[in-house]
Amino acid sequence: MAPGGLLIVYGWLDPRPAPLPLNWPLTVHGFNVDLITADPERLARAGAFIGAGLRTGTLTPVIDRTFDLADVAEAHHHLESNTQFGKIVVTVQH
Repeated sequence: MAPGGLLIVYGWLDPRPAPLPLNWPLTVHGFNVDLITADPERLARAGAFIGAGLRTGTLTPVIDRTFDLADVAEAHHHLESNTQFGKIVVTVQH
C-alpha cells in the first residue's frame, strides 16, 4: 500500500486467517454505519449508488441460503451460527 493509501478490510466473520503486516505505517479507522444513515444526503447517495449497482449487475449479492417464511426460526438459527457465507434470504409468498 502506498503511503497515505487506504486499505479496506471487510469480512471479519470469515474464519480464514487474514494476516496483515503489523509493521505497516498506517492508521486504523473503524466504520460505523451511522456515519451514512444519520445523514440524509449521504444516505440518499448511498442508496442511489447501491441501486445503480444492483440494476447494472456491478453489485451482485452473494446468497448463502434461502428460507421460506414458515422456516424463519431455522433461518435465524443459521444466522446465529455464523457459518453462512453471504446473505440469508427469507421469502414471503403472496
